[in-house]
Amino acid sequence: MLSHLTASTHSDVYAVYLPQLMLRLKVPAMQQQLMSNLSADELATYHNFIYKKPALSWLGARLAAKWLLKKYQCHNTTTKQLSLIKNPQGAPFCAISGQPVGISHTSDLAIAALSKSPFGVDTEHQSRFDTAPEPWFSKGELSQDDAQAIPSATQLWCFKEALYKAVGTGPFVTFCQAVRISAWYTNRVIIATNPYTELTHWRRHTWQLHNHDILLTEPIYD
Repeated sequence: MLSHLTASTHSDVYAVYLPQLMLRLKVPAMQQQLMSNLSADELATYHNFIYKKPALSWLGARLAAKWLLKKYQCHNTTTKQLSLIKNPQGAPFCAISGQPVGISHTSDLAIAALSKSPFGVDTEHQSRFDTAPEPWFSKGELSQDDAQAIPSATQLWCFKEALYKAVGTGPFVTFCQAVRISAWYTNRVIIATNPYTELTHWRRHTWQLHNHDILLTEPIYD
């Protein structure tokens, strides 16, 4: 159910496969154990969801974040005590340590990430996009003359979504149109000069899990 994806010496990702989480929730003893990780407020939030799929995605991401924080930062705190709150821009962070937490989910996979540097993370079904969806992206971005071709439109989406979480503000479509890919390499991406960040070189960590692309990006300073 839980996969640990190591990005670097200072970045980690936990991924929860939601179909397996759903099966465990159907077993009373396992459900009780899983729900014991949630505070009273979090339990209320979970039970207030009208539809099961959004509730399962929320629960998977919340559990992944709590387990990740418990392992790497808040060793002496119970998972029930660990809570996530949002800053004014809506980005989640740990209420105890103040550590930003990256979260992303689909209907089948929920992920949480931690890093010591500014970062963003995203996951999507590998089959979500056949071509680069306009107006978010240009067709030319999928083909780079002086570098490697971007593997898929889905990976392009994941990168821009992760980059937006790291440095973006305002509408996502406006961000995508302003931030263009200059070069795409095996482990890094170069973006064109833009109004959102002076950092143009970004490290790219990618994984494939349960027919999903997962991508974490963080800046390269040297």
